[in-house]
Amino acid sequence: MSEIIFSSLPGIASTLETLADRPGHRRRLVSGEMLFHAGEPVASVYVILSGQVRMMRMNLAGAEVTVDRAGPARWLAEASLFAARYHCDAMADTEACLLSYPKAAVVEGMQRQPALATELMIDLARRLHEARLRIEILNIPRAQERLLAYLQAHASGENAEFTLPGSWKALAGEIGLTHESVYRALAQLQREGRVRREGRQVWLAPLQS
Repeated sequence: MSEIIFSSLPGIASTLETLADRPGHRRRLVSGEMLFHAGEPVASVYVILSGQVRMMRMNLAGAEVTVDRAGPARWLAEASLFAARYHCDAMADTEACLLSYPKAAVVEGMQRQPALATELMIDLARRLHEARLRIEILNIPRAQERLLAYLQAHASGENAEFTLPGSWKALAGEIGLTHESVYRALAQLQREGRVRREGRQVWLAPLQS
C-alpha cells in the first residue's frame, strides 16, 4: 500500500513534488521486483530514496543489456516524461524505496512553472553527458581497458575508490560485457597492479606520469 510523504524533500524530489503540486507516494520493492515493463503506459515518474534500480532492454540477439542503473536521489522514467509508453524495463537490483509522482501532473506543472522546468532540463542535460560518457566506454574494444575506463569514471576521493553498487554481473551488463569477461579483466588488472580489490571495494593505482 502506498504511503504519502508530506515532508519537505531536497533536490529532484522537491522539484517534482512542487511541479506535481502533491506529495510523493512511497513504494517499496524487494530485490528482483519489477517497477515497470517496456511498452506499458507511462503513468508516473519516480525518485529513489534508497536501494538500486536497473533499467534494461533486450538486444537483437536476445541478450539483456543494462541501459542505466540508478541509486538514491536519482529519478527514473525521465526519458519517458513526454512519451506514451516506457521504453525499457525497470527492476530493483536491491531492496528499494521510491517516491512516485503522476506524469500528467508533473508535465502540467512544468507549463505553469518554467523556472522549475528549467531545473529538470539542467538535470536531464547532466544525464545526457553521463550517457555520452557511457557510449565512449562501450566503444572501447578490449574488455580490460573498458572496465578500467568505467572504474576511472566512477571512482571518487583522494584514494580513487570505487564501491560496487550492485553485482559484478549487473556492472557487466552496463558496459556490454559478459560477467565472465569482467571477472577475467578485473583479475588481469589486479595482477598488473592497476587496481586493488577487497570485496565490493576497488582502488585504482595512481596514473603514471
